Amino acid sequence: MAATKQKNLWYVRQARRKRRFTTLLTVFFILVQVIWVGVPIFMTVLWSLVDPSHPWSFPNILPEKLSWGQWIYVFKYTNILRALKTSYTLAPCAVLLSFLFSLPTAYVLGRKQIPGKKFFQTIVLLPIIMPGMVVALFLSRVFNAFGLAQNFFGLVLAHTLMGLPYMIRVLTTSFEAIPQDVIDAAENLGANTFVKIKDIFLPMVRPGLLAGMIFAFTTSIEEFNLTFIIGTPTFETIPTILYSFLGYNFIRTNASVVALIMMIPNIIMLFAVENFLKSDYLSASLGKL
Repeated sequence: MAATKQKNLWYVRQARRKRRFTTLLTVFFILVQVIWVGVPIFMTVLWSLVDPSHPWSFPNILPEKLSWGQWIYVFKYTNILRALKTSYTLAPCAVLLSFLFSLPTAYVLGRKQIPGKKFFQTIVLLPIIMPGMVVALFLSRVFNAFGLAQNFFGLVLAHTLMGLPYMIRVLTTSFEAIPQDVIDAAENLGANTFVKIKDIFLPMVRPGLLAGMIFAFTTSIEEFNLTFIIGTPTFETIPTILYSFLGYNFIRTNASVVALIMMIPNIIMLFAVENFLKSDYLSASLGKL
């Protein structure tokens, strides 16, 4: 009886320790997110709302007065509207081309056993590892030779090249995760190539496809080096305007406005896709795919 009671006490202590550890981890995670994400965003919002006639400087902890003056200035005296139009026209085109170019490559790397497969998977990621300005400088020579500099299609192609590594990597992982038993069962039931693509491959890689689209889209929206080297001054995007405020005459207030303009739509899109993925998984669990 005493041994059973002692054992129960041990289990209770272990459960309490686990709860404490979980609580500490949760608090630590929240603190890291607040410091890493929350504070910078909060400061960016404050800087974007500083009243031009009441500068924010030390020792003031908060701005003396808030207004929409910085936002009005950016929309009135910069090409932000044209840049928004260019950026949000470039990005969907780059995502579409990234998907079309990466799909066959990802399928081969994910489903086929080919010599040097690991080597090719590493080579695909090189554009992410290399410095962006180095890639832009070398690509600019190629684009100039083919008449693609100062050209909208050239910009789309450049942004596509930067989004391809993300799309290929994510889709490759999605294809690898498809159980071979499911494909074999479909073939035994007489499914042809079209049916396998429509009913097996596309539904199962859809979450990965959406993740790849997010990466490719945000990469295109935030791409500065290639746009600056290949597209300016004919084409301006949001990052080129942002970096114009981050030069020698660092204008923190206007840069904060442009940063929020670039960031807010991406955050909205991220939450929208996240909700869609949740409903997608729910449909899959209920057998509606």
